[in-house]
Amino acid sequence: MSEMLKNSKVSDRRMAKKLGTSQPTITRRRSKLEKTLIKAYTILPNLKEMGFEIIALTFIAGRREVLTRGRFEEAQKKAKEWHSKHPNVIFAGAGHGMGWNGVLLSLHKSYSDYVRFKTEHDKELGEYLSDTQSFIMEVDPATALKPFNPSYLADFGARES
Repeated sequence: MSEMLKNSKVSDRRMAKKLGTSQPTITRRRSKLEKTLIKAYTILPNLKEMGFEIIALTFIAGRREVLTRGRFEEAQKKAKEWHSKHPNVIFAGAGHGMGWNGVLLSLHKSYSDYVRFKTEHDKELGEYLSDTQSFIMEVDPATALKPFNPSYLADFGARES
């Protein structure tokens, strides 16, 4: 798995050579991982080159009266539908902490694009929300302290042991 996190395009033959095992063994292991641990193969695009300027983390607090009076499922369904319709939302989830019970991660071409998105979000889902706050970051890799890349997980197990 760690070798695939480093480079999912590597052939089974090349991986077998690197790991000192046979190609059929790697193929069997890959097939097993694809049934359990691997959800999808994808690329990690250069967001700046794609025209994105902003990454926004938006924290969401739901209205207590909505969440406690049997409308939670309704609110969750509407939020899931709304977020699913917006491909620039790359993650949205429920959780708990610091007074928030939801968060979404979204990408935006410009600040005005972000403002339109946030305004629409709060308007469409406002009946379920008591507050939303965003933390905005530049997409520019030069400003990142550690750029997003799941390949870091390849060495995670080694550090934990």
